[in-house]
Amino acid sequence: MKEQLSRLLRKLANVNPDSLLSISLLGLLLVAYIVGVYFVVIALGTLPFGRSPSQSLLPVPQQQPLNLFALLAIAVTFVPVSRWLLGRVNDLIYAQHDNPYTLVATVNQQLQAMTNPQLTLPLVLETVASDLHLPYLRLELDELALPETLMFGVPPPKAQLRPFHVTYLERPLGILLVSDRAGNRPLSDSDHQIMRDIARLIGIALTVTRLTADLQTSREQLIIAREEERRRIRNDLHDGLAPSLSSFQLQLSAIRTFMEQNPSEANKLIEELSEDMRQATAEIRRLVYDLRPPMLDDLGLVAAIKHIRLHGSSLRLEVTAPEPMPSLSAATEVAVFRIASEAIHNVVKHTEATCCMVVITKEAKTLVLRVNDDGRNPTVSHTAGIGIQSMQERAAELGGAFSIHVEENGTRVEVRLPLEMT
Repeated sequence: MKEQLSRLLRKLANVNPDSLLSISLLGLLLVAYIVGVYFVVIALGTLPFGRSPSQSLLPVPQQQPLNLFALLAIAVTFVPVSRWLLGRVNDLIYAQHDNPYTLVATVNQQLQAMTNPQLTLPLVLETVASDLHLPYLRLELDELALPETLMFGVPPPKAQLRPFHVTYLERPLGILLVSDRAGNRPLSDSDHQIMRDIARLIGIALTVTRLTADLQTSREQLIIAREEERRRIRNDLHDGLAPSLSSFQLQLSAIRTFMEQNPSEANKLIEELSEDMRQATAEIRRLVYDLRPPMLDDLGLVAAIKHIRLHGSSLRLEVTAPEPMPSLSAATEVAVFRIASEAIHNVVKHTEATCCMVVITKEAKTLVLRVNDDGRNPTVSHTAGIGIQSMQERAAELGGAFSIHVEENGTRVEVRLPLEMT
């Protein structure tokens, strides 16, 4: 007996006050509804006969059909009315004060300050569960560098999980699962609306976080590429140009010595020095060309493409461009020239083309570069190699698109770059 009493006391101690209040209020409303329906049916059935409602409530044999009709009306309407009352009671008991969107505003503030989703999203789940008195929430994510599932609370036994899809611009990012309240009490209509709003806010926050992470990654890659390029130029200067300049000094000292003692040997050193100077000059030009082709500044983009060296090939090169050319940023101008140059060299090396056409057009806010040739039987290396990868990377760096199409009557390379008007 004492054990049973102690178990009963423990159960009563664990009862949620909100749940107890909800059950009590629902019971009172249902009792009031039953009494009200019975009174209304009896009153409407006896008033036409001149009897008062208080008299009609007395159990008399003539009133039995009316009593049965009242009980039937209560039985038919009890389930839908009880469900409707349950939703209204839940709204009243579990709603966020007078304005349920106070919770939405709180969640929005938390998500706006989110720098680490792994720390912020569990806090959001805890806030939602605490304010709406929800026993269990689970957030399942489809992407991002996060745990696949974030949870808060423990689901009640046999509780049903309500799904709310986390999306951004119709792109699925995950799903938010919310359990019914204790006692399998379903979520109310206002709960559903609030959870849909919260799921939408989570989708926006996750997208912003992903874009921010992608931007940071791009910045890091840009810094790494810049430093790698600087290191390459430094190595070229150190390994190529610096030894040449050092040798110049040694040769000049030797020339001064031999000018008086051995003029013929001095002339030989002068010839060697001249050859080394030509090589050093060529190396300097190569370094400058790698930074930015001088032809772009001397001739302009279109003329520079026309003067691309074909290495003794009989290929006929035709270049078409709008007149005047749209204003291009330095990066876009270099990218167009490099891509066109690489595509033309691929035509020379990998096809049997007789003609190559370079067409530059402007479409809205996009600059389009097309390189077409009439070659046949292009080799596999023409469609997959370092050159193709280089063109793809140059286009992607500027937010553009690259495509290559190998056809029976030739190959077409197409690049689309965003056009910045100045």
